[in-house]
Amino acid sequence: MQNGLSYLSSLGLHKVKPGLDRIKELLKSLGNPEDKNPGIIIAGTNGKGSVSSAISSVLSAQGYIVGLYTSPHLVNITERIKINGVLISDSDLSSIILEIKETVQESLSETPSYFEIITAAAFVYFARKKVDFSVLEVGMGGRWDATNVITPLASVITNISIDHSEYLGEKISDIATEKACIIKPRVPVITAAMGDAFEVIENTANKNSSTLMVYGREFSTDGENTDNFNYNGLRWGFRNLKSNLKGSYQLENLSLAIATLEVIHKKHKIKIEESFLRQGLSNIEWEGRFEILRERPPLILDSAHNPGAAKSLVKSIRDSYPDTKFTFLVGMLNDKGHEQFLKEISSIAERLIITKVPSERTASPKQLTFIAQKYIEEIQTIDDYKSAYTELIREDKSSCVTGSLYLIGAIKKLIK
Repeated sequence: MQNGLSYLSSLGLHKVKPGLDRIKELLKSLGNPEDKNPGIIIAGTNGKGSVSSAISSVLSAQGYIVGLYTSPHLVNITERIKINGVLISDSDLSSIILEIKETVQESLSETPSYFEIITAAAFVYFARKKVDFSVLEVGMGGRWDATNVITPLASVITNISIDHSEYLGEKISDIATEKACIIKPRVPVITAAMGDAFEVIENTANKNSSTLMVYGREFSTDGENTDNFNYNGLRWGFRNLKSNLKGSYQLENLSLAIATLEVIHKKHKIKIEESFLRQGLSNIEWEGRFEILRERPPLILDSAHNPGAAKSLVKSIRDSYPDTKFTFLVGMLNDKGHEQFLKEISSIAERLIITKVPSERTASPKQLTFIAQKYIEEIQTIDDYKSAYTELIREDKSSCVTGSLYLIGAIKKLIK
């Protein structure tokens, strides 16, 4: 009998099929598992996973059964589907996917995509485990994303910058329009978007009679890092909070998560106590985001993969390690904003080691080197990422691996 995971792989991880008709038809054939529990949906260019994990962690600490669906994964596909921090087993995921395959063959006119199948599997798993809440990270965009089939308790849009331009558009306003499609009538919206993106979100929220909560307006954080910060909301105010998410860029994400919890607490009377909020923030598990593998000298893994994320990473490194130059190991996919990304990280780089990402979509190290030499002199190209990582750690200097989630996942697999 075919393994469910091999069937999933046969669909092609990166094949994008715009539209919600297939996922809606599939979910209907499965008994609409997405309607069995209330959900929270999170879109945005960067920070979606961190916000999702923070919301899930606090609700879990409060005693709720919480399903968390995120993407992509670093090492194993089971990372995408968790309940209270515990990954779905290979066998459970495989058997659910085989059930879905049978439904597809019997009832559907068109085969769904990889992402649609794994999203449906998450909905089925959460329904069977009778979760109290599901927290759903949008895969890409919003309008046609397979997660965008629920009417959530709250819609979160983190921030918006250029990414996935070939699907979402070249302009910030175009990308914002795609992401704003997760906004539903009279469902509160929480965002940290600014400028043109904010205008689009504000207009969409107004059209849907949705309350809009804005970072820096209705809620904010103050503090220099996640070891000690304050949250200031409409009614909630907490001092001396601490989270194990590292990097000063996470303050905005934590603020979004707490504001979302404040909104659902107020609107839906969902019990959230301060002691459990503090506990949940301290227990967040989210690998590959300013993950410190070594303290002295620092060795950091960070999945920044677009210019906006690179800017946040550079700020966090400057905040945490002032006046320190880093050696960066960089590999990127071929559809990312290479020029701005490399310009950002070169501002605090002593040296770049450029490698291939273990993916057919990898950018050419030669091309990345050609771009990077405008901004930094010391560049080494090592095509094999394993050899590149060996070179990075050989000198025992302040170092950071970044540029792609797929590179971070491969390095984590290498060092486990």
